[in-house]
Amino acid sequence: MSGLFGTLNIGKSGMFAQQGAINTTSHNIANATTEGYSRQRVELQTTRPYCKPSMNSTAGPGQVGTGVQIVAINRVRDSFLDYQTRVELGVQGQFSSRDKFLSQIENILNEPTDVGISKLFGKFFDAWHDLGLNPQTSNGKSVVMQQASALADELNHTFNELSKLKENTQMEIQQTVFEVNSILNQINQLNQEIVQVKVAGQQPNDLMDRRDLLLDKLSAKFGIEIDKENFEGINLTTSNHAKDYQDNTSPLGGTPPQIKGSDGKFHDVNLVQTIDPENVYRFSYIKDITPKENQKLGAAGEYEVTYYVGGDTKSENNKRTITVKIDSEKEFKRLDECRVLWTDGNGDVVKIPNNSTPNEADNQSTTTIGNNGSCNFTNLKLFEPPSGELRGQMSVQQDIDKYQEQLNKLAKALAFAVNATHSQHKTFSAADNDTGLNFFINGKDPSNETEITAENITINPEIKKNPMKIITGVTENSGEGDGKRALAIAQLRNIFMSIQDIKDDKTRQEFLGTFFEENQEYEFDGKFLYTLQKDTKGMTMDNYFNDIIGGLGVDEGEAQRMVKNQATLLAGFQQSRDSVSGVSLDEEFANLIQFNHCYQANAKIISTVDQLLDVVINGLKK
Repeated sequence: MSGLFGTLNIGKSGMFAQQGAINTTSHNIANATTEGYSRQRVELQTTRPYCKPSMNSTAGPGQVGTGVQIVAINRVRDSFLDYQTRVELGVQGQFSSRDKFLSQIENILNEPTDVGISKLFGKFFDAWHDLGLNPQTSNGKSVVMQQASALADELNHTFNELSKLKENTQMEIQQTVFEVNSILNQINQLNQEIVQVKVAGQQPNDLMDRRDLLLDKLSAKFGIEIDKENFEGINLTTSNHAKDYQDNTSPLGGTPPQIKGSDGKFHDVNLVQTIDPENVYRFSYIKDITPKENQKLGAAGEYEVTYYVGGDTKSENNKRTITVKIDSEKEFKRLDECRVLWTDGNGDVVKIPNNSTPNEADNQSTTTIGNNGSCNFTNLKLFEPPSGELRGQMSVQQDIDKYQEQLNKLAKALAFAVNATHSQHKTFSAADNDTGLNFFINGKDPSNETEITAENITINPEIKKNPMKIITGVTENSGEGDGKRALAIAQLRNIFMSIQDIKDDKTRQEFLGTFFEENQEYEFDGKFLYTLQKDTKGMTMDNYFNDIIGGLGVDEGEAQRMVKNQATLLAGFQQSRDSVSGVSLDEEFANLIQFNHCYQANAKIISTVDQLLDVVINGLKK
């Protein structure tokens, strides 16, 4: 209504509105340094004017204003900047994890130093060369034995340190899975609170800030995809949007499994959802992969897979075991390097038709695998995200496996080449005391040369006990001055061999092929020494090891470069975010002054109306 009382109400509404604006400004200032806080602003709107045109409305110059009201207190937020930031956080998380562990691999390989494998290879062959020049000295044989033992020990140590690092990486995966599930539970809870507040007609700004902060942290772990629902609710699942950053992920990558909905169609499962929030999926961590009795680890066969629901290994109540049939070493490595399973709300593993194809139908789940259940490896729904800390940790395991495999090939090539030349036989079983002992053996199974690795290579105990059993001449009886066999072994450092083609089951005879033959340069009394000849398709042992170090340097350099690039990129996004959502104290101080003056002005209106009412009510009596 118009009149003095209408004016009084206008002043009152103005005071209340400015008081709300001052409260919001104060809240912004108080949270200027709060992580994840988005500045808020009051949305003011005029109240309904007086009066509405009608047949019996009072004629006048027009509608009369009735004041102001607060219609909303909104966050200032740019959803596109949020999306960009979260995508890049996943890439940064991936390469930060890689940088962390690759630098540790560099420390383990310890190159180039005076105590690294490369230097010990040089000292080993130098000792053989010195022995070949002075074969009559017993000290020369002891030096060869000592250098060989040092080289074998360093190969053993390096392999074992890489194995320990892999265990540490798996512990990091377990911790990440546990943190991820904890964050998901918090987001799910906040999501429900936000919807409840919004349904009640209020604006849950601070709750939404907390949820967005958790979403930022989650996106650093793996790629996420968010679908907005009514009343500010969200549905959240995994994303495959960053697959181009990592080509070694599975065909499905970070794609979530699909289940049949009430409409009869298959839909992606959610980690957080607005409707039916209890029916969400989580991740579980594989603790142990144990082969059945008398089965080699990594070979095809059945394995007992022990996993912990939610990654919580502290409680045995979370422990589950299933039997998985694995058909190849490739499948075993994929399971060992991933170690994260999709599980439903009950902790049962999601079962799909085939995890090795990109077909959508092969990702559709109609059942789960309960405790003590069994399935084929291809039925397991593994979580193999293409970005994030989890991707980095999984990829580092692949790198460790690769470097261990390369060291195994190097150790095996060393053993085969030295053993063949020292024993003068193309096969392991033919070596004897008459022609020469095998110089290196399998420390775990001395009768199995084929399975020599960097982990188990060691010097023959007979030679270690008695270095005089080292044969230096063309034959055992060619005299103390004959050092041609020792020189032939020393020359192995320059011989091209197909080291890169060595497989786990490759024998000495298959490795030597047609390249182990009589050498006319090494002759004594009509007898010729068998030596290893050049394989033009191969490389020297020094070059092969240098390639390992070079490849590691490239991987670590890429990780460091990407970390720096992402830091710069994210700094730019954060600056843009701050310019939109951040609290500017200068701006808030200016607003505070403005709202203060407006409040005082509205108070003056009320004071003025009070004086006018006094005239009307009391002054007219005179």
